[in-house]
Amino acid sequence: MPHDLSWDDYNAHQTGREPRPLLRLAIETYEALHDARLDAPSTRAGSTRVAIDLGCGEGVEVSALLDAGWTVHAVDGERAALDRLAARTTTPARERLHLRPTTFAGLGPLPPADLVHSSYALPYCAPEDFARLWATARDALSPGGVLAVQLFGDRDGAAGDPEMTFHTAQEARALVEGLEVVHWDEEDAPGPSYTGPKHWHVFHVVARRPALLSARTTSAPVGHP
Repeated sequence: MPHDLSWDDYNAHQTGREPRPLLRLAIETYEALHDARLDAPSTRAGSTRVAIDLGCGEGVEVSALLDAGWTVHAVDGERAALDRLAARTTTPARERLHLRPTTFAGLGPLPPADLVHSSYALPYCAPEDFARLWATARDALSPGGVLAVQLFGDRDGAAGDPEMTFHTAQEARALVEGLEVVHWDEEDAPGPSYTGPKHWHVFHVVARRPALLSARTTSAPVGHP
């Protein structure tokens, strides 16, 4: 997003939209494998499903996870968006919402999670901080946990912005090495965006930390904001 635009305005603009398809695919992946008892037993007390949303913004996907019964750690650097998310989250779901106002650069260790999700947010991590952020996200995955993210490719219209991180296809594949890739869709085409038409080069990825058995691969497109 251009640097002269407000993240708060962008976040507020997201209110009322549907949760993005990548989250639905990630939840379906987790639930199908969990219900089939393919996952290793959880090391956490109880059976509550835990999700982390990195760069959650206005929290549309966070709300969807809460509605589905998940406990969610919502991470974002814009405190106003997190405050609005908390204000519209009612009891008892509010008890399962944990707000973490921090930038990617300031992010510390994360709790163990069954799902780590980030929708069009990780590319806005500065290159010098990305490797640590990625390692932190992967380390948070419990056995059988699902990772669902978008990464921007090197042909994206914003490529070259020194404050953002972009990857070649080979580099993006290397990031999920050791995980079971459930979904991989490379989008490389013009399309709409919040600021108008642009060229999108995006890797839509769902991958799973190995547990007992491998997941199937799917290739349904998941779109963009």
